[in-house]
Amino acid sequence: MKVDHKRLHVTQNPFVLMPLLLLIWGSVAAVSKLVLNQLDSYQVLFYMYGIGVVIFAVIILIKTRGTIFPTWTLSEWMLVLACGVFTFLYDFLYLKSLELIPAVEASMLNYLFPIFIVIFAIPIHKEKLNCYKILSMIMGLLGTILLITKGNFTNFSFTNLEGDLLAISAAVSWGLFTNLVKKNKKDMLMSTFVITLVAWLLAIVGMLVYSQGKLLQMVDFYGVLWLCLSNIVFGFFLYFRALKYSSASLIASFTFFAPFVTLVFIMLLLGERLTWMDGLSAILILFSVPVQRVGEVIHRRKGIVI
Repeated sequence: MKVDHKRLHVTQNPFVLMPLLLLIWGSVAAVSKLVLNQLDSYQVLFYMYGIGVVIFAVIILIKTRGTIFPTWTLSEWMLVLACGVFTFLYDFLYLKSLELIPAVEASMLNYLFPIFIVIFAIPIHKEKLNCYKILSMIMGLLGTILLITKGNFTNFSFTNLEGDLLAISAAVSWGLFTNLVKKNKKDMLMSTFVITLVAWLLAIVGMLVYSQGKLLQMVDFYGVLWLCLSNIVFGFFLYFRALKYSSASLIASFTFFAPFVTLVFIMLLLGERLTWMDGLSAILILFSVPVQRVGEVIHRRKGIVI
């Protein structure tokens, strides 16, 4: 999709939407870690998605005056339902990783998702693989290895292997979610409501099977409310809006600036320190997708279709 960014309205321009989204997302890891001191991941997801369902239901009822049931085909329903499953898996796996490993490590591994956005865009959106995209993925993989091994290649000493794998699996889930939700052409508000509802139903099942209900204290409510607003209400709106008017690879490039914002919030709110090895890993991961963006510019100037 070719988009003239100069002529885009401010609510359509990814160069406006994505920086706003990154500022909102930046606090998620630190706030999640704080909330998990009082609640388990199942309880957090139950309240986070539950609040989101209520907010979207109210907005839809006001906007449509009660006519809320969408008339979609089976394939359209299946696509939106799959998006709901993968957004739940992303949040669930990421929160579980935060229970096992430091927020810095979990967030850096989680921010591999732009790599998976590019990978899954190849079969889903028929994007072509080139040497720049391969170099991009190698840089991301090398950064991941440095982060989880702390540079000790002869003796793989993980902080917690399970926590690292959960964070990487969350990144895979978000890569799939992004490419699938970009294929969805139905009403954004209604789609977001269905996606959130599916995730909430899965969260209810998870809490009933593996956890138990717990009343929120006021401070926990504020934390969960912020996670809902940042991840779902504002987050989904800005992310879906940006995806609608730009390519998945461009959005992937933007999201690699998120680790810097996240690390600032983690250091300020949690007091975790960033080691030089974490910094080197972050640099490799951070610049992996911009490398493939440079390749796209070079190919475009040469008149090569990619």
